[in-house]
Amino acid sequence: MSSPVTCLNRIEKVGTIVDTLSNTSTNHNGFPVVVQVTGGDEPAKLCGLILRSQLIVLLKHKVFVELARSRLTQRKLQLKDFRDAYPRFPPIQSIHVSQDERECMMDLTEFMNPTPYTVPQETSLPRVFKLFRALGLRHLVVVDDENRFKTEAPAMCGAKCWA
Repeated sequence: MSSPVTCLNRIEKVGTIVDTLSNTSTNHNGFPVVVQVTGGDEPAKLCGLILRSQLIVLLKHKVFVELARSRLTQRKLQLKDFRDAYPRFPPIQSIHVSQDERECMMDLTEFMNPTPYTVPQETSLPRVFKLFRALGLRHLVVVDDENRFKTEAPAMCGAKCWA
């Protein structure tokens, strides 16, 4: 389990994504994608899960949302772009992002898994272990009864927990 949870916003700044992936203390392979509920103090609402490998492909192909002629434009990716990078995705250190590009935004909606496996926060450890083993999970997000989680509390398990 990891705490605090490293999560990304549905529409995130490129610089934040690069910094998250470059952080040597965080070698996570999956990141919850959240939307902040209006009100500020409310926990973030889970809207999906995105993999490190997907983020690296998006950065490599510079799939950024830019303001061009007062309209949002975004480069389109093909399934082939992800397939070509598999199974040896390049390390984040090999991806060059300029200072101007760090200020761009990236919309993760199209690329994230909108229905990741989740469990209620009251789920027992033996039950979680059985889910990992039976379903071959690598990521499992722990949420409350309203599909929200607090970033300060342990809220995500990975395969490393059970190795």
